[in-house]
Amino acid sequence: MNFYPNESCEIIWSQTNKPNTHMANPKDKAPENVPGPYYNDTSCIDCDQCRELAPQFFKRQDDGGYTYVYRQPITAEEIALAEEALSICPTDTIGNDGASLEPLPTPSHPATDKLQTPSE
Repeated sequence: MNFYPNESCEIIWSQTNKPNTHMANPKDKAPENVPGPYYNDTSCIDCDQCRELAPQFFKRQDDGGYTYVYRQPITAEEIALAEEALSICPTDTIGNDGASLEPLPTPSHPATDKLQTPSE
């Protein structure tokens, strides 16, 4: 017995098998995002999935009811977690524009800072 008319199946099939055409908009970043490759744009629906998965990177902006990136991932494990959050976002609000993080300053070391080269 066929519960769905043939045309209904085709409509459902075409709606569920569309290629994903939405992606995070780097020109529409939430203003609270910290600088770096990962960001949330303003299309966030406040679903809480990224905050549940990776609370160390994503925070809720309570007044606006959306999520922003408050800390960029650094280690390989953190980056993998941020990528997982990006992949599960139902509205494709999380973006990774590939921008590099600001390089960390070279730490000084007291023992080597005091060394002087011998003069000849």
